[in-house]
Amino acid sequence: MFELYLLIFLLIIIVSIMIDTLKLGISPMPTNKDTAIEIVELLKRSDDETIIDLGSGFGNLAIFIASNFPNKKVIAYELSFVPYIISMMLKKILKVDNLKIYRKDFLKEDLSNATLVCYLFPKGMEKLEDKLFDDCINTTIISSTFAFRHIKERKIINVDDIYKTPIYYYQT
Repeated sequence: MFELYLLIFLLIIIVSIMIDTLKLGISPMPTNKDTAIEIVELLKRSDDETIIDLGSGFGNLAIFIASNFPNKKVIAYELSFVPYIISMMLKKILKVDNLKIYRKDFLKEDLSNATLVCYLFPKGMEKLEDKLFDDCINTTIISSTFAFRHIKERKIINVDDIYKTPIYYYQT
């Protein structure tokens, strides 16, 4: 009987992730370790007291950033329910006190006065770019894998991993 309950529970989790993936247009994708290390190196250039992870998924990058910058405020936004819950549990287990995780749409939030970090998808980058222009936000943005359409990057770093993951560094 326990196996049946476990199977039902796992099925609910999988269906929840699939529904959120269809609704949002992307599934939660973890950032690999080499990419996270490069992002932290780029973040060292920022004087902002706040770092915002846009679309934080399971929270591995947000937790890594918060752990590397204990004196900065780190905010993470995630809309998918299961990744949000997992990231909240990891935050509590790892006792990452300078990290706040919200289940909110970052496009409806104030993103000014912070350095932005993201691993979105082309449509998400398009929406973020529109928000930056509409809200006249001037900041540093670090994007893994995907670039903006109209904002010119200051630097592109190709991570030494099997994918040669590009990281785009912007200062708007």
